[in-house]
Amino acid sequence: METTVIIKNLRCNTCKDKVIAALDKFNTISNIEIDITKGSLNFNCISHNAMEGIRIYLKKIGYPITEDSTVIKKGSLQEVSNN
Repeated sequence: METTVIIKNLRCNTCKDKVIAALDKFNTISNIEIDITKGSLNFNCISHNAMEGIRIYLKKIGYPITEDSTVIKKGSLQEVSNN
């Protein structure tokens, strides 16, 4: 599952290196790409459960995810079921 998220506090190459080093600990993700100009992180993840672990860990080290397209938003299921 390809995932792109926006991360708070991702402003410089040192931050980028710290996030990459942290994510390298997870064997559930691959193809990590970071754009510090947008604060975005793009990667492949094997499951939503793995994504939750990544979310918790990034928050713990000071880089919380602020936008995530993989999160089901309130009302999304109702919109899908009505179509």
